[in-house]
Amino acid sequence: MATRDDILDAALGVFAEHGFRAGTVRDICDRAGANVAAVNYYFGDKANLYSEVILHAYNLASSSEPMPLLGSEASDPASHLRLWILWYVRRILQFERTDVGRLMAREMAEPSQALDRLAQRSILPVFSELSRIVQAVSPKFLGERELKMHCISIIGQCLVYRSGSSMLERLDPPHFGFDDSEQIADHVSHTAISAVHYLATETQS
Repeated sequence: MATRDDILDAALGVFAEHGFRAGTVRDICDRAGANVAAVNYYFGDKANLYSEVILHAYNLASSSEPMPLLGSEASDPASHLRLWILWYVRRILQFERTDVGRLMAREMAEPSQALDRLAQRSILPVFSELSRIVQAVSPKFLGERELKMHCISIIGQCLVYRSGSSMLERLDPPHFGFDDSEQIADHVSHTAISAVHYLATETQS
């Protein structure tokens, strides 16, 4: 008898290949070796199953290594920012060409209600931790909008290596992938820290 995890794994593959609308419960059940009643029993309906699969995919991407947390008495927040960026880069590039990566790319391109749940339960804590680290790096207190823009800039510099990989691979070498995570983290962290300090100096002068 198929378990809840069997159905989640099967649904991950089906939704990654076909998306929510084209992926059918019948395809998922065939792949999982389950019957439709099992989907209804564990998840209620297709929409709730999809929401659970999105969370499942995100948790799989996060399970390889825990997010580094800034301690209450962190003596070197700049080094900690570099560790956080390395964790994030490794996380997004590790699953780039897997069902997890394809499903998350589909969901970001065509957001559903499942993304609202994911944002509150999983993405917000990650963004909040990055905000704490950037605030600690800054030589002055950052207001809400300024802090958020710094964080968005950091995430954007990381994500381009995944979301823009198809185009970047068509440019002249060198090309960058998971094996270049350390170099990418060095570059992004140096750029981010320089920007935080430069803008802090500009606003004080």
